[in-house]
Amino acid sequence: MTKKSKLKIVTRKKSYALQDSPFYKLKSKKKLASLLKVDMQTLFRIMNDTENYNEFEKKGKKGKVRKIQHPVGELDVVHTRIASLICRIATPNFLHSGKKQHSNVSNAHVHCNNFPLMTTDVCSFFPSTKKNMVFSFFYTVMECSSDVADILSCICTIHSHLPTGSRISMPLAYWANCRMFSELEQLAIKHDVTMTLYVDDLTFSGAQVNPLFKSIIRQIIERHGHQMHPTKTKLYSGNKPKLVTGIVIKGEMVSVRNEQRMKLVSDITCWKSIKDMPNAINMPVTHTLLGRLYALSSIDPTFKDRAKTIKANTQK
Repeated sequence: MTKKSKLKIVTRKKSYALQDSPFYKLKSKKKLASLLKVDMQTLFRIMNDTENYNEFEKKGKKGKVRKIQHPVGELDVVHTRIASLICRIATPNFLHSGKKQHSNVSNAHVHCNNFPLMTTDVCSFFPSTKKNMVFSFFYTVMECSSDVADILSCICTIHSHLPTGSRISMPLAYWANCRMFSELEQLAIKHDVTMTLYVDDLTFSGAQVNPLFKSIIRQIIERHGHQMHPTKTKLYSGNKPKLVTGIVIKGEMVSVRNEQRMKLVSDITCWKSIKDMPNAINMPVTHTLLGRLYALSSIDPTFKDRAKTIKANTQK
């Protein structure tokens, strides 16, 4: 029996305007089924099946428990197909998630300046992106017929919101809220402020970033049915170090967080205790250390040289 290949988003290196998406002005349920590579019977079955998801809880940072909804079976295949098509739609320059040559690091680099800065995120972004928002995207933005938009909004949501563990979650969360992000961008442009978005992390930098600007941002987000995270919303003065999507910004430079440096010191200490053992290069301790160094090299390239030194000084 051959091993089943893992599903993944396939864009075929395509990038086109929203109006060129096959979803744009899609009016026929039969054409929708064909686009999703299923028959009509399957389309309606997955639309109404209540056992399409594996739901479980996962403990995250600081012991916080998150509810995960992962699509299974035919729905997983359909979600992957939808995500593959949606990810081919060109997104604005301010978006840094889900794009090649973009990351949390590129997101931070945009704000390497000495201006005041504001960071915030949308509370429970996927669960707070409701079914009606998904419907509105397909019906109003994509200009699908109401019945096609209704089918897509049913297929793409669980408990009347976006699932938290699907391949559609990140791209569709952006597009279902694209009008909110566009309004935020227009406000930023009006005040000569730079805005970036990484999944649900919003960052603004510029001379006009102040408590009043923060208040207007909150009003826009709330008007679109979301909430700003109360403890993750921060204002930084221009001359202070700032934390943006996990990266420390000091003026025009980025650097690694102290928390990551402490973990690196701990990893190096563990590695030193085994580095002279036979086959130490293949031990989990070495793999963990090298993985951390390569991850940090995306922020500071000198960490890649340290990884090479570790390799050279580890018993083969």
